[in-house]
Amino acid sequence: MPAPAALHGLVETAWVADGEGGGVRVLPDGCMDLIRMGGRVVVAGPDTTALDATLDGEPIAGLRFRPGALPRLLGVPAVELRDRRVPLAEVCSATSHLRL
Repeated sequence: MPAPAALHGLVETAWVADGEGGGVRVLPDGCMDLIRMGGRVVVAGPDTTALDATLDGEPIAGLRFRPGALPRLLGVPAVELRDRRVPLAEVCSATSHLRL
């Protein structure tokens, strides 16, 4: 799936998982994602090990950002999000003091 034109150069790919099939294995690749799931958007930090995720039947969609792009956009070092899934609202509220 192509990335949105407005994010060309920042996003490697857009993806969708239909939510069926039980589980998936996410392999570490140094990238970070914005993932829409369960009515919210989360930031998936860079993983250092494989992650086994269970799909609950609800489709999820994401944007896979090129290495280093999402930390620059969010104003948060990637190391602070490493191996974590954090609601985007929490990341944005934590960085609101950085906005001019």
